[in-house]
Amino acid sequence: LAVATIKTLTTVMHKSPAAKVLERHFNILLGSLGSQSLSSSELQNLLRLLRQDEPGRAHPYVGPVLRALLGMVRKQGLESAMQYFDLSPPMAGIAVPTILRWPGSAFSFFAWLSLDQDQLGPPSKGEKRKQLYSFFTPGGTGFEAFISSAGVLVVAVCTKKEYVTVMLPDYCFCDSLWHSIGVVHVPGKRPFGQSLVYIFVDGQETTLSMLFVFENPPKTPCAFTSCCIGSAGHRTTTPPPSQIPDPPFSGGNPSSRSSFGAILPGWGGLLGTKPESVTKLISAGTQDSEWGSPTSLQGQLGSVMVFHEPLQASHVKALCSSGPNCISPFKSQEAELGDLAPKLLLHYSPKVRSICLDLSPNMLHGRLTGNQVVSWDIKDMINCVGGLPVLLPVLEQLTLLTPDLHHADPSGSEVITPDSATPSDGDWARVERNLVATFLLVIKHFLQRHPINQETLLHSHAVATLGALLQKVPIILFPLISRSCSLFVFIRCRCLCHIQYMSTIIKDSRKQFRKKYGVQFLLDTVRLYYGSGSKDADLSEDDIKTIRASLCGLLKYYIGKGTTQEEIQSILGYIAAIGDEEQVRRGFVHAFPNVFLSSLMERMLELAVTDNREATTATLPQHTENAVRLLHMVQDFLQAEGLVNPALWTEKVLEETVTLMDGLMVWYASGTQWLQLSQVGLRLLLGFMVCAMATAKLNGILQTKTVDSQDEACYLLGRVEGILRRSVSEERTEETYSFLVPLLRTLLSKVHKLLYMELHLPSLPDTNGSPSFFEDFQLYCSSPEWRVYLDKYIIPYMKQYEIETFSQGHENMALYWKDCYEAFMLNLHRRDRERGESKIRFKEQFVEPFSRRGRQENLRYNSMLKQIHTQNSAILRQWRAARRGLFCERGPWQMDIHWKLSSAENYSRMRLKLVRNYNFDPHKEASALRDNLGKTCHLQSFMNHVDLEDDILELLEEDPASANQADCEEAGQKEKLVISEDCELVTVVDVYPGRLELTTQHIYFYDSSAEKEEGVGQDFKWPLSQIREIHLRRYNLRRSALEIFLIDQTNYFLNFKKEVGNLTACFSSFFSLQLLFVNFPTFFRVRNKVYSRMLLLLRSLSLHATHSPQELLKASGLTQKWMNREISNFDYLMQLNTIAGRTYNDLAQYPVFPWILSDYTSEELDLSDPRVFRDLSKPVAVLNERNAKAVREKYESFEDPTGTIDRFHYGTHYSNAAGVMHYLIRVEPFTSLHVQLQSGRFDCADRQFHSIPATWQTLMDNPNDVKELIPEFFYFPEFLENQNGFDLGRLQISKERVNDVILPKWAKSPEDFIYKHRKALESEYVSAHLHEWIDLIFGYKQRGPAAVEALNVFYYCTYEGAVDLDAITDEKERKALEGMISNFGQTPCHLLKEPHPVRLSLEELEKRRSRLDSCPLNIFQHLTELKSFFIEGISDNVPLVKAVVPKNQSHSFISQGSPDTLVTLSQNGLMGTHGWLPYDKNISNYFTFIKDPTVAGVKTQRFLAGPFSPGVEVTARLFVVSHDGKLLFSGGHWDNSLRVTSLVKGKTVGQHIRHMDIVTCLATDHFGIHLISGSRDTTCMVWQVLQQGGAPVGLSHKPVQVLYGHTDEVVSVSISTELDMAVSGSRDGTVIIHTVRRGQYMRSLRPPCESSLPVSIMHLAVSWEGHLVVHTCVEGKATLKNALHLYSVNGKHLCSAPLKEQVTDMCASGEHVIIGSEQGFLSVRDLYSLALCVSPTAMRVPIRCVSVTKEQSHALVGLDDGKLIVVGVGKPAEMRSGQITRKLWGSSKRLTQISSGETEYHTQEQP
Repeated sequence: LAVATIKTLTTVMHKSPAAKVLERHFNILLGSLGSQSLSSSELQNLLRLLRQDEPGRAHPYVGPVLRALLGMVRKQGLESAMQYFDLSPPMAGIAVPTILRWPGSAFSFFAWLSLDQDQLGPPSKGEKRKQLYSFFTPGGTGFEAFISSAGVLVVAVCTKKEYVTVMLPDYCFCDSLWHSIGVVHVPGKRPFGQSLVYIFVDGQETTLSMLFVFENPPKTPCAFTSCCIGSAGHRTTTPPPSQIPDPPFSGGNPSSRSSFGAILPGWGGLLGTKPESVTKLISAGTQDSEWGSPTSLQGQLGSVMVFHEPLQASHVKALCSSGPNCISPFKSQEAELGDLAPKLLLHYSPKVRSICLDLSPNMLHGRLTGNQVVSWDIKDMINCVGGLPVLLPVLEQLTLLTPDLHHADPSGSEVITPDSATPSDGDWARVERNLVATFLLVIKHFLQRHPINQETLLHSHAVATLGALLQKVPIILFPLISRSCSLFVFIRCRCLCHIQYMSTIIKDSRKQFRKKYGVQFLLDTVRLYYGSGSKDADLSEDDIKTIRASLCGLLKYYIGKGTTQEEIQSILGYIAAIGDEEQVRRGFVHAFPNVFLSSLMERMLELAVTDNREATTATLPQHTENAVRLLHMVQDFLQAEGLVNPALWTEKVLEETVTLMDGLMVWYASGTQWLQLSQVGLRLLLGFMVCAMATAKLNGILQTKTVDSQDEACYLLGRVEGILRRSVSEERTEETYSFLVPLLRTLLSKVHKLLYMELHLPSLPDTNGSPSFFEDFQLYCSSPEWRVYLDKYIIPYMKQYEIETFSQGHENMALYWKDCYEAFMLNLHRRDRERGESKIRFKEQFVEPFSRRGRQENLRYNSMLKQIHTQNSAILRQWRAARRGLFCERGPWQMDIHWKLSSAENYSRMRLKLVRNYNFDPHKEASALRDNLGKTCHLQSFMNHVDLEDDILELLEEDPASANQADCEEAGQKEKLVISEDCELVTVVDVYPGRLELTTQHIYFYDSSAEKEEGVGQDFKWPLSQIREIHLRRYNLRRSALEIFLIDQTNYFLNFKKEVGNLTACFSSFFSLQLLFVNFPTFFRVRNKVYSRMLLLLRSLSLHATHSPQELLKASGLTQKWMNREISNFDYLMQLNTIAGRTYNDLAQYPVFPWILSDYTSEELDLSDPRVFRDLSKPVAVLNERNAKAVREKYESFEDPTGTIDRFHYGTHYSNAAGVMHYLIRVEPFTSLHVQLQSGRFDCADRQFHSIPATWQTLMDNPNDVKELIPEFFYFPEFLENQNGFDLGRLQISKERVNDVILPKWAKSPEDFIYKHRKALESEYVSAHLHEWIDLIFGYKQRGPAAVEALNVFYYCTYEGAVDLDAITDEKERKALEGMISNFGQTPCHLLKEPHPVRLSLEELEKRRSRLDSCPLNIFQHLTELKSFFIEGISDNVPLVKAVVPKNQSHSFISQGSPDTLVTLSQNGLMGTHGWLPYDKNISNYFTFIKDPTVAGVKTQRFLAGPFSPGVEVTARLFVVSHDGKLLFSGGHWDNSLRVTSLVKGKTVGQHIRHMDIVTCLATDHFGIHLISGSRDTTCMVWQVLQQGGAPVGLSHKPVQVLYGHTDEVVSVSISTELDMAVSGSRDGTVIIHTVRRGQYMRSLRPPCESSLPVSIMHLAVSWEGHLVVHTCVEGKATLKNALHLYSVNGKHLCSAPLKEQVTDMCASGEHVIIGSEQGFLSVRDLYSLALCVSPTAMRVPIRCVSVTKEQSHALVGLDDGKLIVVGVGKPAEMRSGQITRKLWGSSKRLTQISSGETEYHTQEQP
């Protein structure tokens, strides 16, 4: 409704004044409503309203929406509770269960409440008392607190006879504000002792009441049977008036003591209180008559806590400071409140929905009558839709508005109402008329008192982005928004008004600003923006000069406060580099000398005063002489220069001069020298006469000094009168004349008789106290009498006195200059003779240093400019990346999508995933050039868009996959640089020069390519603990490269070029490494040096310290594993490629795979027929005899006249860059690479890869085509589809357009082709013959006579060692040969010199296994032989919701062979860690289970801490066990927390509250690196699992990624770090895929559903190849409809399968999916078809969880009745287990003791 109304109002608001008023008031209404509560979906809908219809044009609603947001986020006054109990109805309240025994010695109550103002009323009969709490025993005694009809808090204690109250009359709680109230009853420590009652309001203690006990307390306290909070509670029966005794006392001072029966031990009657409280004592039973009958609180009640021990004042203050919205106060205030948790009796929070759940361990669950209100703060909800950066597109739209549209009507300030405005809001109201200022106000309020928003703003680079966007705002707006920019310093915004405002800010916080925005910053700003060559279109030349002068004024201000050597150097460097004499003269020569000279004089006088004051008797004469000389010098300088520059006469100089002369006692000393000095002092004072201080000083001197000389009297009178006359003429009478008149009065009185004034000036006003002298003399001084007297008698004598008195000093100076001149003339001849030498010395000592400083300054300035450019580029790239997440289909904004291949790999090194291509190029020019259409091709370099998969600058402090992964031991050490070398980062699209740095903790790469300068970089940083493998590599047939593999499957290919010295010189201190390089020459490459240093740092990793791929293959044991069928054919081939140096990062060394099939024309593919397979013993080019004959003849007839080129069978290679691009032409970035290779055009359509059958036929017909396959043919169906819609041309003959690849007839789809092709690779025929192809590519047939015989010799440049590139000195020749090697391809490293062994057949494998019988059987290979065994006693009759064997459990050498841990969790939170051995051939059921003894004992049982939120279904998806079985991660808790529990200690070790609502689901990746959480707040968060010594120890304190996009509760999540995908499903039926490393949105999936009813995504599972299995549930009226859906890793829907049962848990393992259902069926389905592999097994009771052990030997099933079912491959019992004894952990135990309870579970198949 709000959004619709905004639309309506906006359409008419520019047409009618009434509409404008309506729109403004509606904004106030909308802001008020939103400030009360705004959900994330409502906020997202509000922002979606601003989606731009036209790019480059702001949406018309942006103004109203922005002002509405301001109204929502701006809150005045105290914090309000967002969740509370609404206890307004009269019968509302919380009923507390009976408390049989009070566990402590005190009673403490703390709660938040709010009462409306309309509840306030005058006291009258029939009033109600609003109960806050009441705790009563069956006998009617107890405690209560209530709010009276006047809104006053009353705390009462009721005994059998008396009802005592304490009232706070100074506090009225009916004010609609939230208050905290604390009441603490503390009993006396002995009978008849003093007891206390403390009352706290808003954290402050207000009342202290003293109580006394006169009866011995009972030994056993009574139970509290009537306990209520906020409810009418205990109802007192009032006796008749005749039976009501008079109260013993009433008021604050009782007259006599009374008995007070004990309620709790040691608790008794009230004696006295603090004066601000009022006490009253009445008879028990009369309280209803006195205070009114009890009723509900009739208000809102927040969190409530009752303690059985006394609260201290610090506790109450901490509870209050945590606020009414603090979910877990004991967590947030650990220092103050950490000791309160054990004292908690009950804790009710409105956050816990449905019921009044007690959050304390005492389980005193209440019964709520009333409503629970949960509202949402917009400050919190913005973190559910994208965080603060989600608002930046609004600012982006504001930059598109014209200045006139930024302003509201003049009455726009009415948005702030008078009752809500604070004193400073007037300024904000004025700037609210400008939309940009309004936006900044919105940001300001979002940040206030919200640490998460502040953290988000900093870590999302939003501050820098905000500055970059503000620079696009029209300059005319900056004067209007300057007041709202106090948080941001935009000195470069080129606005005079803004700079003037900023000057005020700088002067207020000079030290803070000078550190970062000091002299050098201001100089750079002047030079960059306001120099003489500035050509800013928005500013005139006069404006630039004015701004420059203002900045120079700031410089002057800085320098006036003191300077440093660096700042002086900066100024000199600026002057040397600026080259603009006019600017230097105006800006510096005029500004700085006066400052320097004045400062110099002030400093000299100050030092003279100090020296004279601190001088000893011995040093005083010397200091006095120096001071006298200094005074003469100051007087002479000021008289000479001060007349020209009055600014030199500063108050500081006057002050120091007067102080110095007073210290010398000049005025009162005798002698000629001191007389002259006093005359100098008088002259200085007369020069400073415009200053009141000088006038006062001279007046004081004249009052005590006798003037005997007429000449001196004339001098003084003439000078003073001259100053007086100037002040009158300049109309400064009030300023100067006023303080000159007292001086003149004193002077006239002193010289009146001496100058015969009574004779010459008969009309002179009386100076002896005349009250009107001020006005009279002002008139008299302009009279002819006064003027004639001065001109005739005074002025001549004054001038004569000046000449006689001061001319001697001038003569001395003249003599000095005469001596200087004579010396100059004497030295003139010598100077002429030395002029040449002087010029040389001047040049060396002045000119050259000055020029050098100018050059240095220019270098620094250019570096600064480059840094600013890089920073701006980085900021804009960060914004573009963040903007894409906001503009996705699930975000508040929108944009189009294209795709390219990601570098993410799974375990088998499959690059399966497509990611968004933000720099998509349709290559239309390349298509036009291919077709010769004559269009001009303007190709933009593809390298400018290289590898912008995420388009985010790799900032060194943040890589979510790597941060905080280093071991704690390393983290505690200081990081030190180990080695730094120049290298190249080789990627599939380009080679990036840079520098590799290896430290003791990390590995860094800094990109130094030209593209980096444009803002695109390949920088990376990883902890050393993340490195899994390091392989030595070749690049261009040189052994100069390394390939680094990380734990999450990321890899980097680095090439080193330089050479270093010999081994001894480099590693003289590492003797252990000498054997490593014993076979290498004296000079080896930097690569080996870096490799050796890595090995030293990575000793803990199982890295093979060898240079030989042959040795590496042998040491790996891969061949033996393949022979024994422990790994697949695909994995073996990929590992062989990896060891042989084949890599995805170098197209010339791309992994090579064989053609498998020869039948591409049949309708069906029969893999049991050997004829459909290719002959793997021959190269692909000679599979038919005709081609073989031609190739053999070519080899035998070849002769090279030069003898350089050896004979070869093939001039091309089976694997080269062109071949890879040929196959992958439809997938970026290979499309762009193909276009580059073809000189900017697509190749002819007939030569492109357009048909698999046609390509095979070409191989059969053409002996020169020897291309083998690439790995993508076996896992990546997307490369067969033209998803990006490239124009690939038409075939010449058929004119058919080339689009998707034509598949064999037996393949129904690309996915079907990949599936069957992969099946063919793993078939028995290929397994039996694959070794033959390996011999050709990697083995003994690769080279030598065997290769000649096998027709397997290639061009010589493809073999390592055939060419020595380093020996070629000609650069052009070497480059040409490198290009030839790159284009021809490279033969893999030679791995085997003997024939490769044959793989075992299935029959041979079965015989071997039966003979050895040493490993468990795979359940998926024996699905028809499964048996079930049940284990009881874990959680009898309580559903078992989690049973899992962690994947990576490590054992020490001593404990090898000991059981793994099997973790179980029951629905009630009971945790168990059991022993588990998956296989023992001596036991009929093949496994051993050792039950955790703690699960059986009541005292030893370990439960998950804290209650789950009511309404949350406790299922398996709420829990995750760490990969080592030591930690349990759990969600579903009432406080929105994600908790970490130690399974070893059974205690909570971590509690993370970042979600805004309940955590509903958890999942972890295969590595245990990341954990993902989903929540009701519609967000998901990716957390990093912290490691210590390789073992998980907890979670990072904040999530590494927050994933947005859902609009409903997230109910299922899954994560795959290696594939860089985080998957989440919500209750509205939406599946969203994000990236893990960057948190970027990828795509949304909506599983198909025929029903119109709501669909929920209940379960998700991601396979090792990225296949996504989605379980959907449609909630019908009578039944639930369930279905499974299969999607590819790239979001393509592959198939669906309806389900008859309701799924309760699901997991994917290998190529199968296991499902448990509510109906009790365990199903195993094929991953690729979702079809049942075997009939479901009926467990007869509902299944709660399923999991597969790490060896795939067993399935663990948790049942609703608490049983654990173990499903495995069983065999007939050959012997009874009770007759077998075996050794376990060095002791003998009978198997019945170890595996007791493992009984076969009789299941039945589903009919």
